[in-house]
Amino acid sequence: MGKNIPEGLSCVYAALPTPFGEDGTPRWEALEGLVDFGLEHGLKGLCLGGTTGEYAATSVEMRHEIYLRVAHQVKGRAQLICATGCEHAGQVKQLARDAAECGAIAILLPPPASLPYSQEDLFDFVGQVGADLPLPVLIYNIPQCTRDLGITNVLRLIATVPNIIGLKDSSGSRPNFAKIEAAKAQGPLAFMIGSDDLLLEAFQHGALGSISGIASACPELILPLFEALRAGKLEKARTLQARLDEFIFHIRDLPSPWAMKLALQVRGVEMGTLSWPMGPGLCEKAREFQNWFAGQAASYEAVAPTPAGAKQ
Repeated sequence: MGKNIPEGLSCVYAALPTPFGEDGTPRWEALEGLVDFGLEHGLKGLCLGGTTGEYAATSVEMRHEIYLRVAHQVKGRAQLICATGCEHAGQVKQLARDAAECGAIAILLPPPASLPYSQEDLFDFVGQVGADLPLPVLIYNIPQCTRDLGITNVLRLIATVPNIIGLKDSSGSRPNFAKIEAAKAQGPLAFMIGSDDLLLEAFQHGALGSISGIASACPELILPLFEALRAGKLEKARTLQARLDEFIFHIRDLPSPWAMKLALQVRGVEMGTLSWPMGPGLCEKAREFQNWFAGQAASYEAVAPTPAGAKQ
């Protein structure tokens, strides 16, 4: 049985943060504004419920509602990938069914995060659950946030489970690229890059698309780079990667989802409250970043103007 790799994966997917209220429930009007912001700036792919979305802080019911609301709002103007990370297989399967009902083209499946399972156990878990899901599955390789399945096991699963079509690699590990490229030579494999600092290098090793947290706040930093890489304009891509790297440098001391929210606030997009109160040190880092970013954001339009026909 061959792999069913959706053509729509060759795209930039913005990994959306979740706007929260003080009580930890999503702020729906803020989520709507966030989606509008992305569509207005040319995004054609959205990823819901991933690490940038702080999935560990959202219930299955909340995530189902997020899928429904965003799918209703975009009405086919953007493709959806839905992440289904949970600590129970039944919840993963329920979210996968919800994603399919909402028209998602793929599921993003991370390993469990809490208990110290062995890598062989993780291989069994992900393989058995992934095989039963109703959409093509991308394994979410982000060992800094979950139990480490290991790149060798990720590639074994892609090779042996028909429904598991590829991976999003957010490990930040350059050595993974050669292993992924070698696996691609043996059979179909959808490679999505999740580490924005390695975007250029990943495409040189066969990445199909990008699932980017930064694209949710600064699509102008990701979309032109993706298009330059697709067009083979390597010098332009290097220049754009350097500009992206500058942004990454300035958020290096902040939790990634929070950095996206702080950037979006500077751009006038309401993002609710942060998940935890910041101490003095983190508050200072957040102020420094927002002060720097306030002087940068306007210049991004010059790099990548809002697409013709987009809402102004």
